[in-house]
Amino acid sequence: SPLATQLPQAAGAAYALKTQGRDACVVCYFGDGAASEGDFHGALNFAATLECPVIFFCRNNGYAISTPIREQYRGDGIAARGVSYNIKTARCDGNDTWAVHHVMKKAREIAVRDKVPVLVEAMTYRGGHHSTSDDASRYRGTDELNSWTLSNNPLARMRQIGRAHV
Repeated sequence: SPLATQLPQAAGAAYALKTQGRDACVVCYFGDGAASEGDFHGALNFAATLECPVIFFCRNNGYAISTPIREQYRGDGIAARGVSYNIKTARCDGNDTWAVHHVMKKAREIAVRDKVPVLVEAMTYRGGHHSTSDDASRYRGTDELNSWTLSNNPLARMRQIGRAHV
């Protein structure tokens, strides 16, 4: 499967919005594995140098298909890469629905108002297989999956918040 091919296209579409003078931005979603591809770096550099109103949203679930992040890259996630391109960057808990909503609302406000790119890294967890050809049980234990399913996934968290306010 090709990875990251949508990133340069998003930067280009955002540049088109800017040249048209529109008060809008592009949002481009991708996973942490795509951030290891050349298109990721090209897109961020393009968006940064041309000041394109685009939000790059990275879902960092700790695995690129079945490859854990410790085998993908060194460093503290994807957010540091945005900073290196002088892109406004935020990291949030991707399992917290309200945190993601808040960060994306602010990111859109900045991208549209200032006509600049924003990188958001949502630290999350993939609760199932990556695809039909992936068997997550080969590289993740049952205890790990059960912990996420019972307490840390977004739906379970929303239920806990609802119970706390009853």
